[in-house]
Amino acid sequence: MAMIHVNRSGTTLGVFDEEKVREGLSTGEFIGTDLGWMEGMPSWRPLSELETFRRSSPPPVQGDAAAPQSPVAVTSGPARERTGLPWENRAGRSLINALIDTLMMVFSRPVEAFSIMKREGGLGEPLLYTMILGTIGALVGLGYSLIMQSIGIMSDRHSGIGALLGFGVGSVFLVLLIPILLAVVTLVGAAITQLCLMIVGGANQPFETTFRVFCYASSANALQIVPFCGGVLALLAGLVLNCIGLARAHETDTWRAVVAILLPLIVCCGGAAVLFALLIGSLAGMNWH
Repeated sequence: MAMIHVNRSGTTLGVFDEEKVREGLSTGEFIGTDLGWMEGMPSWRPLSELETFRRSSPPPVQGDAAAPQSPVAVTSGPARERTGLPWENRAGRSLINALIDTLMMVFSRPVEAFSIMKREGGLGEPLLYTMILGTIGALVGLGYSLIMQSIGIMSDRHSGIGALLGFGVGSVFLVLLIPILLAVVTLVGAAITQLCLMIVGGANQPFETTFRVFCYASSANALQIVPFCGGVLALLAGLVLNCIGLARAHETDTWRAVVAILLPLIVCCGGAAVLFALLIGSLAGMNWH
């Protein structure tokens, strides 16, 4: 029996026989996007594409007859299977490994990641993912701020040990509130985005799908480890990942996903501009009289 080398996100999982890999695919130990290689193969290929594991799969519909030769069809194959991200298949694996594998996959292969992400399965697991990453990112940001405070950057001449201690005490309370704030922001943000998707005709899945996209797109929070500009990078990366995630998870046009993400910002900025114009007009009228 052939022995198969299995690799996930650059990490070797080991060498297994066909029966073990087939069993692992059914139990979630392995996922379809894990790369496999056996003697005689010219290169690594996803397990879902290996002939030995496709024999028991249902035959493709007539329109997909040429799918193996089409790069687009190969990408869409795992999307139909929805085998789940490593975080969603972490039974028997450590939480840290599942977290890192998911983080690396979302960053390096976002289209594939959101194509296999499970659309349903509860809010708790994805929320735990975003709370862990968000808390780590916030702690790193607070650490940078504390360091700059201690060496005199971002502080005035009146700041001293007392101010530094006050900053530290305040940071402790902030850290305790971070998980709650993350949960509220994620829920509200996903709800508003779902509404915007409905407006542009791109909401092909329920609210839970949008919520899960928001949670896994929070992988961008890992960029907060970058000094000084980490917050900005995390914001920009989060916008991009959310657009990709919504398009793949809802199987809608990319432009609809982009509009759904940007529409709240446009409305807020437009509303602020109108209020500013009204304020200026009122002041001008008062001066005129």
